[in-house]
Amino acid sequence: MTLHALGSKDRISRREFLKIIRLKNHGRPLIDKGKCTGCGLCTIDCLTKALMINQSSEKDTYQLLFRQEACNACGVCEKSCPENCLQLVEKEPEQNKTGKEAKVIFEDKLSRCMECGTPLFPQSMVKKMETKILTNRETTWPFNLCPSCRIKTQFRKEIVERIKT
Repeated sequence: MTLHALGSKDRISRREFLKIIRLKNHGRPLIDKGKCTGCGLCTIDCLTKALMINQSSEKDTYQLLFRQEACNACGVCEKSCPENCLQLVEKEPEQNKTGKEAKVIFEDKLSRCMECGTPLFPQSMVKKMETKILTNRETTWPFNLCPSCRIKTQFRKEIVERIKT
């Protein structure tokens, strides 16, 4: 019997139908913390906002949070991870309790601008980028400066070079 064949009193609303067919609470993300840089692309691409970023300047921490009740196990987060460190795994039976609280699945210390102290990136991201860009044991990009301080520093260098010549 199709939905169209049902009488009007037997019909269900679209919202009720979607609640019935929606895959919910079937998966959880497993992160390889050694590979994760904390880029946050998984949180940007998560359609249900089951993955979120929490940044605490007071504690100097960066966290990726997971809300089980919002996850529909679509796998978009897994596909969006550039480091291939996030894997959507099936939940174990004892984890079937659906809590409303978000669970920390990744945590790292924040790096700060060495000039003004502005929070920048997770330290794991800085380390990964420095190893990729490292040339002659010196980075070509100052990861320890915010954009404003980077411009000021570059401007000072140019003034010093002009004075020397």
